[in-house]
Amino acid sequence: MAITQIYVNLPVTDVETSTKVYVALGGTVNPEFSGDTSVQVVFADAIVVQLMTRETFATFTKRTPADGPIEVINALAAGSREEVDRLADAALAAGATEPRAAQDMGWLYNRAVDDPDGHSWELLAYNAQALGDDTAAGQG
Repeated sequence: MAITQIYVNLPVTDVETSTKVYVALGGTVNPEFSGDTSVQVVFADAIVVQLMTRETFATFTKRTPADGPIEVINALAAGSREEVDRLADAALAAGATEPRAAQDMGWLYNRAVDDPDGHSWELLAYNAQALGDDTAAGQG
């Protein structure tokens, strides 16, 4: 496989406030790639989120950063329903919002949180052994 990691770069209004949410979601700050206008939050060896002020983010593109309408929903898998709830509740306490109610499909449980800038993250736990014919047919 040629791809070994994913780096999600996000423009944020307040790096310090956003960092609190991402740390509450289970990430750790990598000080080596962090400063006043950008903070790297590591979730796993292969999953890294770089939070940047909108001004810093704009230096990486000639396009105007999105502000408002949702463009992408990122998802993080956790080991259990309890872990999903723990992480979502911690993110909410750190300043995230919950845009919808939790979803329980039996084989999949998820909750969504939006960071202070509206970047959406789903936290999910699933049981692959519980997948049935309904799921394969697009019913789940």
